[in-house]
Amino acid sequence: MFEIKYEIFEDDIAEIQGMDIHTFIDEYNQIYGCFTLIINGIEYLPYPSPEMRLETKRIYSELILTHFEFLIDAYSELQMNNYVALKYIENPWTWLEFIRNENELLVSKLNNDTSVNSDSPLQTNIELFGNAKKEGIINEMLLWNDFETELKAKTKELLSKITTVNCHILKAKCFDRIRRFTNDSLS
Repeated sequence: MFEIKYEIFEDDIAEIQGMDIHTFIDEYNQIYGCFTLIINGIEYLPYPSPEMRLETKRIYSELILTHFEFLIDAYSELQMNNYVALKYIENPWTWLEFIRNENELLVSKLNNDTSVNSDSPLQTNIELFGNAKKEGIINEMLLWNDFETELKAKTKELLSKITTVNCHILKAKCFDRIRRFTNDSLS
């Protein structure tokens, strides 16, 4: 089972609703909220309980668009190759590793305390992580189709939510890759 779980902060939605594109680009240029991946019941990033107040949920703030972009990049890479590792945005040592074997996808969370010398949040060289410790999500097997279906569905859902909130901000460059992916997956 693979699930993408996210929530856009309520007060951000209220602010964005009446915002013009220039103000959005200047003040936001990103969508913030809670975000995690659930892999066979295991959360990749901590996710707050629904009962938690908004002020407390802000502790879990993530860059939702960036997480989607990274997953789209991983998906594209895995269509051509069998390995990709994604760096967690907030720190340099946490990576999520995907190894594809035909219709299966092995997912591991890596703690690489030796620095991977790269500015890229996406790595395709498995040898860079030879000494990395696996923790949390360890060798969880998924079906490729589950990963692909969930990514496409949640990307479309995100764009639909943004359209409902304020369709004008979708013209911002920060949505380009997500829009392209959604359009490509429809064809």
